[in-house]
Amino acid sequence: MLSVSELTVQFGEHPLFENVSLRLTAGNCYGIIGANGAGKSTFLNVLSGDLEPNLGTVSLDADKRMGVLRQHRDTFDDQRVLDVVVQGHSVVWKIQEQMDALYAKEDFSDADGEKVAALQEKFDELDGYSQESNAAEVLTNLGVKPALHDKLLGDIDDALKVRVLLAQAIFSRPDMLMLDEPTNNLDIETIAWLEQFLADYDGCIAVVSHDRHFLNRVCTHVLDVDFRTVRGFIGNWDVYAAQEALSRALRSKEKSRVDQQLDRLKTFVARFKTNAARSKQATSRQKQIDSLSTQKVAPSSRVAPRILFTQDRPSGQDVAILDKVSFAYEGGEPLLNKYEMRIDRGDRLAIVGRNGIGKTTLIRLLMGELQPTDGTLRLGGTVTTSYFPQDNGHLFTEDQDIVTWISTYAGSQDINAMRAMLGRMLFSGDDVKKSVKVLSGGEKVRCLLSMVMLQTPNLAVLDEPTNHLDLESIEALQEALQEFPGTLIFVSHDRQFVDAVANRVLVMSDEGLTDWRGTYSSFRSARGLE
Repeated sequence: MLSVSELTVQFGEHPLFENVSLRLTAGNCYGIIGANGAGKSTFLNVLSGDLEPNLGTVSLDADKRMGVLRQHRDTFDDQRVLDVVVQGHSVVWKIQEQMDALYAKEDFSDADGEKVAALQEKFDELDGYSQESNAAEVLTNLGVKPALHDKLLGDIDDALKVRVLLAQAIFSRPDMLMLDEPTNNLDIETIAWLEQFLADYDGCIAVVSHDRHFLNRVCTHVLDVDFRTVRGFIGNWDVYAAQEALSRALRSKEKSRVDQQLDRLKTFVARFKTNAARSKQATSRQKQIDSLSTQKVAPSSRVAPRILFTQDRPSGQDVAILDKVSFAYEGGEPLLNKYEMRIDRGDRLAIVGRNGIGKTTLIRLLMGELQPTDGTLRLGGTVTTSYFPQDNGHLFTEDQDIVTWISTYAGSQDINAMRAMLGRMLFSGDDVKKSVKVLSGGEKVRCLLSMVMLQTPNLAVLDEPTNHLDLESIEALQEALQEFPGTLIFVSHDRQFVDAVANRVLVMSDEGLTDWRGTYSSFRSARGLE
């Protein structure tokens, strides 16, 4: 389907990857993984033809079509939503444009009529007259309501915009699908739909993702962008992770062996370099040292933060009580209607549901940013909170460095404690001098997690904390939350993260709220959703 030969991509002094050769074949799904900044999106851009490599070639088999979901989401903002999707079938769209141009001519001639007739015949062969209804069906499946189909793409919510662009990529069922972070801003139900769609897809798929459950459900192969190359593995994420754990152990063992050998050789040289009888042996050993010392392995781009959440003191048993709580935004339908709930010390409550159902609203009610329109909501008297908001741009508007920013949340802790915390979160050296206004999404998340750690709450409230994190950081956060001794309330669309961390799930749906004691997977199994 698609061949890669001796591919090298380099920005600046060091290559992202070099001498990469592989072939992607029909019927397979290739999950592209790697640390943030390793070059996953760059690799996908080279495969899709959006970026020219420094060396090597990429070739798609003749007569094969490609669909692409890119990270840049504003290209079609001035176009109607349905038109954006239909453009996913480029051949049909070009015929439509040609016919529209001919019809618009003031001096429409018989020759123009013949051209239109030929175009209409081709358009009909490609089922062109059904394209809008087909596009509408794909959009609806992805959760974009019909009322939005005639709006401009730039006028709809960013989360829905991702779904429209995803619809464009998959609309014409191309032979080759290139998807860059397709699950970003999708809710759990839509991700489940996408998983099934891709599992049933006949073509070839290459997808960048940090969602482990998604990678397990859809991938037949994993392409790991690391060590300045791209390594291929057969199997899904779990199979890759097991193989890579073994490889890391073997690399560590080999490094220890080489280090021990170097120590022995250096000891011999130091002892006998001035001994005339053994000087030749010492010289020979020195050559071995030089040879071993020059054997360099490209360093891994993977570095995981060291996250540790602690509580200053435990809370009482009652963490939060909702008594007949109702809430509706002005002029809107109630998101909560006489809801009753108690959150106990030690609960790890995940809030899940489709986008727009009210998950963040409930979080804001718990944090006191919103007040119930009816009923009461109170936190226990000994509860101390720390809040990680999903919409956090307002926290990074000041032109101040990271140390100054974190100091506003650090209480009485000194500068050394703050710097140590930031170092654990991968802000080292001059990184802490960066202005928070220019931080990437992943860097902002690491700042917010540092804030939560410094505040040592007994109730941590996290709204979409895995957004913008790479797999290593997600796993580090997951492990830290599993060890957190306090109470946790969080929103996430990452199925594996939710299952690993939560012991209680609040499922919000159009039918109401379900308070499930157990994992989210056990809820879905009990309801026949798997």
